[in-house]
Amino acid sequence: MPLYRYTAITKAGVEQKGSVDADTVSAARKKLHADGVYPLTLAEGKQGGGLFSSFSLLGSQDFLPLLTRQLSTLVGAGVPVVSALQSLAGQIDDPEVRRVITNLQESVREGMPFGRAIEAHPKMFPELYASMVRAGEEGGMLPLSLSRLADHLEEQAKTRNRVRSALTYPILMAVVATAVVVFLLTVVVPKIVGVFAHLGKALPLPTRILIALTNTLTSGWWVFTILIAGGILLGRRYLSTPQGKRALDSLVLRLPLTGRISHLSALSRFSRTLSTLVAGAIPVDRALRIVSPVVGNTVISEQIGTATDRVVEGTSLSEALRVHAEFPATLVQMVAVGEESGKLDFILAKMADAIDGEIEARLSRVLSLLEPLIILFMGLVVAGIVISVLLPLLEISQIVR
Repeated sequence: MPLYRYTAITKAGVEQKGSVDADTVSAARKKLHADGVYPLTLAEGKQGGGLFSSFSLLGSQDFLPLLTRQLSTLVGAGVPVVSALQSLAGQIDDPEVRRVITNLQESVREGMPFGRAIEAHPKMFPELYASMVRAGEEGGMLPLSLSRLADHLEEQAKTRNRVRSALTYPILMAVVATAVVVFLLTVVVPKIVGVFAHLGKALPLPTRILIALTNTLTSGWWVFTILIAGGILLGRRYLSTPQGKRALDSLVLRLPLTGRISHLSALSRFSRTLSTLVAGAIPVDRALRIVSPVVGNTVISEQIGTATDRVVEGTSLSEALRVHAEFPATLVQMVAVGEESGKLDFILAKMADAIDGEIEARLSRVLSLLEPLIILFMGLVVAGIVISVLLPLLEISQIVR
């Protein structure tokens, strides 16, 4: 039977470490719960460090789901928020995040509501987080709100990690292909084509183009560096303006292969975040104002803002969304069903799951096309270089004959 090591906290708020024999992690967790012990960490075999010791929290998007899940477990077990925060602060190695958690603990100990204390740290906790915690406190459902919030954040992290994993190989291929081409043009080709200068006759057009390109790269690389750096600087400055951000987001939605994926990603964030907020008893108009900046696309965010104004005026959410082209008819119809049945949060969560499935399928198709395209591009470039080098050699061989 496997041995599971754990770091846990008792109902009295006392931290406890030890090990337990069980067939599975779930069985080990149940054993500890039966003994009145609530695990913060639980893993088979040797466990190193604290809960967050394997990475820097500020450099990771995954610490917030972990933190929220632990808070949900502890508060749900009846541990006071102050004690729960104190225990979690002891598990965190990142000094900046530990300082934030300690500040939260001190604020709550002084009598400030947990939701208001969270609002004082917007860089670490988004508005969604603070609103859910505040609604949970006001409704006496803080453990449930934290649990729903943890589910939401964990689902977002899973989607983000799937996309990162899927894009890793194509990006690596593109970088390697670019490096190989630059190496050929700046190191290998100049040495080969240097001998052609003594032929005393006009070189073939492909060879002249290749020589001009290599000369430009080898002698004028600093010009390219300045142009690229200047272009990046100006581009970032323009994209930091509202007009630039909107222009880019509008373009992204209309790209031939990735535009639909970007569109679906924004709709998934809209559906899942709104579902979480509605389930937390937050009014729809307030929830929409929170959702608007987190969908990740200015065009869709503007349409949500317009829909919010209509909802405040008394229009149903489905009717407010129906007039906007970026919200598909299927989603609008399901929202209408959710409003009529009183299960809007459930319907939106199911729609988010369906949209995520479509995103994954489309992403797989795009990546299946992207990899051979990169290989084809690399092959064409190398073939062009080889042909440009071989043409003069063939002419030399004919002269020798």
